[in-house]
Amino acid sequence: MVFTKSEIKIYSRLAINKAYWQNKFSKDFVYNAKLNGEIVGSFSMDTKGNIEYIFVHMNYHGRGIASELYRTIEEIAKKTNIKTLTTQVNMLTRSFFEKNGFEIIKNASKVVGGEEVISYSGVKHL
Repeated sequence: MVFTKSEIKIYSRLAINKAYWQNKFSKDFVYNAKLNGEIVGSFSMDTKGNIEYIFVHMNYHGRGIASELYRTIEEIAKKTNIKTLTTQVNMLTRSFFEKNGFEIIKNASKVVGGEEVISYSGVKHL
C-alpha cells in the first residue's frame, strides 16, 4: 500500500502522539507483519470494520505482504462478527481493494491547485 504525501504528513504527526497510539492499541485491531524480526507492514481496523490503513514498507512491496495482512483483517472481522468492511481509497490503492472484492464508491471531487481531486471509499460485505 502506498500513501500520498498528505497522508504521510498526517501519519508522521500521529507517530509522535503517544495518547493517540495508546487509545488505538486499546480499542482497535492493530497488527504488524514481521520478516526476520523486522516490522515490514502493519494494519489498523476499528471494531466497526473501518480499515484505517494497510501499510507495507516500500522495500517489501510485491511480496504478498499486503495480501497476507488483508487476509488477517477478514479473519478478524469474521471472528468478531463484523459484517461490512470500509476504507478510504486513493488512486494508488484502488486496484488493491478492487482485487480484494471491494466496491469502490466515488465520494466527491473538487479542484485543488488547478487539478481535480477525487475521493473514494471502499465497501465490502462479508
